[in-house]
Amino acid sequence: MSGAEPGERGADRDARPAEGAIMTREIEPGWPRVALLSLSDKSGAAELARELAAHGTRLLASGGTATHLRAAGVEVTPVESVTGAAELLGGRVKTLHPRIHAGILARRNDPTHAAQLEREGIAPIDLVVVSLYPFEERASKLDEPQAVEEIDVGGVALLRGAAKNYEHVVALHDPSQYGQALAAYRAGGPSLEQRRRWALAVFARTASYDAAIAGELERRSGIAGANEPPAIHVLALERVRPLRYGENPHQAGALYARLGEKARLDAWKEGKELSYNNLLDLEAAVRIAASFDSTACVIVKHNEPCGAAVAPTVLEAWRAARRSDELSAFGGVVAFNRPLDAATAAEMATMFLECVAAPEVAAGVEAAFQARKGLRLVRLASSDLAAADEWQTRLVGRWALLQREAPGPAPEWRVVTKRAPTDLELRGLSFAWPIASAARSNAIAIARGEALIGLGSGQTSRVDAVDLALMKARRSGHELAGTALASDGFFPFPDGVIHAAEAGITAIVQPGGSVKDAEVIAEADEKGMAMMFTDRRSFRH
Repeated sequence: MSGAEPGERGADRDARPAEGAIMTREIEPGWPRVALLSLSDKSGAAELARELAAHGTRLLASGGTATHLRAAGVEVTPVESVTGAAELLGGRVKTLHPRIHAGILARRNDPTHAAQLEREGIAPIDLVVVSLYPFEERASKLDEPQAVEEIDVGGVALLRGAAKNYEHVVALHDPSQYGQALAAYRAGGPSLEQRRRWALAVFARTASYDAAIAGELERRSGIAGANEPPAIHVLALERVRPLRYGENPHQAGALYARLGEKARLDAWKEGKELSYNNLLDLEAAVRIAASFDSTACVIVKHNEPCGAAVAPTVLEAWRAARRSDELSAFGGVVAFNRPLDAATAAEMATMFLECVAAPEVAAGVEAAFQARKGLRLVRLASSDLAAADEWQTRLVGRWALLQREAPGPAPEWRVVTKRAPTDLELRGLSFAWPIASAARSNAIAIARGEALIGLGSGQTSRVDAVDLALMKARRSGHELAGTALASDGFFPFPDGVIHAAEAGITAIVQPGGSVKDAEVIAEADEKGMAMMFTDRRSFRH
């Protein structure tokens, strides 16, 4: 659906078509007298139109939609026979006309409106079905003049008019709504609440559509720098389903998705209903597991990694991750970055777990978990969590914080001590760094090879984070000699390095940037440790 540029008009307001005015005919109770269809996405259009027509609805359609419906054998009245004006400006002006919008916006219970429609020979339009030009999908692949042509004007006007008059008009913007609408008409007609909900969905759709346009034009204009936050950021969400409660039983909660990305959640499959906290932990576990190229298993508890390992097989990865901190792993959420097999599931079933996630689930896995009635088994990969919006949004009271990852690769790590790490130490450092980055700051992760053996996180002192990680490693019986440590922020004093060295840790990776870096490096040299700087901090508050 396309429309006019700002300030443009359709045909003269007093003009009347010589023929083809929309005239109502005998119609079954509860069904729309006139329906207007103007569709970019024509999925399901013929089926919808055919059933409407079968119940007496007169169909009005623009350009390509009329052609599509006629080809499907559906009788349709073209828009231009009602407006008395052919499409103008190469299709930019089609439906921006008083004879269309008056039929949509008229209040059915207002005698003045009814009299004006009768005097002008305009029939009320009870159903408006519009799918907008797919600007979000196409614009980034086109040059600017072509991208501008993907901005829908008339379609947005039709949807907004119909949604504004939801007391009397049904507004549908997506083929997924057709079945619901037909079911409502078959039952005697949509309720006010149904019409209101469809109107709400329309306004959410047009809000996200305008936000996408503003963002794309801003990107092209050079008004914002390469990493400059947008001047305006609109986040439109639709409810996917309610939850039993939020983080705690006294808090109401629900699951939402970005408008237009709801289908991504088809990857979530569970027996017992997933909770608010389960969903947070699943997202964390799946993202951390996906950060490793090799087969990995990650266990998360209270949104913190408490077990992680990389191994040749899924079963070996599970066993090593469980050994990280078996006490904390009890009742945890487990994620794999490879398909889950039945043998691994059978061994996991001996332990109480809240959720298990994997990109695919092999035959026999569900049977292996059968005895664990409360366990949620979820098919979920990192691609299912990917959002089209690169800006991460966090609401803080009446404000919102936005951030995104810096474009381009991270800085190369550099050795800052006299001794470089051995290959084994480097493997440990490379494994521990994404774990520390995913934990709450201040965070310290200790690894032996490619397995987590100790994590200290959420501490107000970095040396306390080191001590907590050491305590957890010792509690689980891990040998600390020759292990590697990652810190999500710099060491402000040498004390953390001293405690690590005394425990037997031989290699450290940290961002660097402290005013006492020289003292920290000197301490590492004195202890014979290897230290690397990432030159990039990785706090998570």
